[in-house]
Amino acid sequence: MTTSAALTVRVVTSLEEFKGLACEWERLLRTVPGHSFFVTWEWLYYWAKHYLRGNQLKILFVFDDRKRLIGIAPFYLRMTSVYGLISVRELRLLGSETVCSSYLDFIVNEQHKPAVLRGLYEYLFGEARKTWDVLTLSELAAESSTLDLWNELFDEAGKVGEVVGTSCCPVIRLPGDVDTYHAGLGRNRRYTLQRKTKCLQRAGRMEYARITSPREIDAAFESLVSLHQRRWGTRANGGVFADDVSRRFHREVVQVLSERGRVSLDLLTLDGRPIAAIYGFVYGETYYFYLPGFDPTAVPKASPGLLLLHHRIEQAIREGMTTVDLLQGAQPYKLEWSTGRQSLVTVRYYNRHARAVALKLGEGVKQAIKILVR
Repeated sequence: MTTSAALTVRVVTSLEEFKGLACEWERLLRTVPGHSFFVTWEWLYYWAKHYLRGNQLKILFVFDDRKRLIGIAPFYLRMTSVYGLISVRELRLLGSETVCSSYLDFIVNEQHKPAVLRGLYEYLFGEARKTWDVLTLSELAAESSTLDLWNELFDEAGKVGEVVGTSCCPVIRLPGDVDTYHAGLGRNRRYTLQRKTKCLQRAGRMEYARITSPREIDAAFESLVSLHQRRWGTRANGGVFADDVSRRFHREVVQVLSERGRVSLDLLTLDGRPIAAIYGFVYGETYYFYLPGFDPTAVPKASPGLLLLHHRIEQAIREGMTTVDLLQGAQPYKLEWSTGRQSLVTVRYYNRHARAVALKLGEGVKQAIKILVR
């Protein structure tokens, strides 16, 4: 399909085709400063491989008049129901369910973004208008220019869009050296960390280990799974690794990313036995703190999970990272460690279809009428 701006949109609908696009994807990402780990080809391809199931891949590749790739809209189409009666076709960003991806977005640099977004808009409401009912852009950074540009296009056409969710990611802005970081912790926190460290040392031989080698990563991952489930497995949701699909997804992601130096599994052991673990990603100048696990029965007064997080922050500073991103969730321990927060927004847009009206009727009759009238 060719848009009015002489842009061409190509639709990728198969995993096999998606698999072959890794190089093009990465080449385009290199032109987008500040993008997050969660829009990398590896994360989204393996998410699609394990979680797409009966849903349909709908990745939109945008090319300019010289056939150069300048934008990607990584969508998939899923069916959702309204009151169990009416099926609604919802376009969503890949990675936006189950795995807590953050900072999802279109992949396009700022220079090309206005033209690319207009091209995508024209395609979705032109050639593709009969194929979807609702478009949900999940977990975008609140400061992303995508939101303003996309909303302008909808306002210009008199169409309906709304914010349906917000969340935040506490972050730690790192100084250039560990001494400065320690000074910034304050006397009380430094004393608490020293006291907990001595408590754990009295219990046995404590050691920190960082596992990045593909040969060792599987064993470390199993330690993480065991520790995470030991802490959260009794909760209502059963923990992240309660189902086989999640285990397979993360196991494969960890193995693939270890070969590229993008994953880090950190362990705290007591007398050789892992008692705390952190699963994180290293990308650009950011360390992403993705998932912790710890044994709640192992010297709880020493807070081994807290000690391991402190150690991992120190390591990030030594590795030249500028940010530790604690990712989604305003848990008290994250807020205590953070020096700032980054807001995420989820926005929903409606097509002019009866199915979209049915969805909106569940949320407000007035807005539903606006969809039909405009």
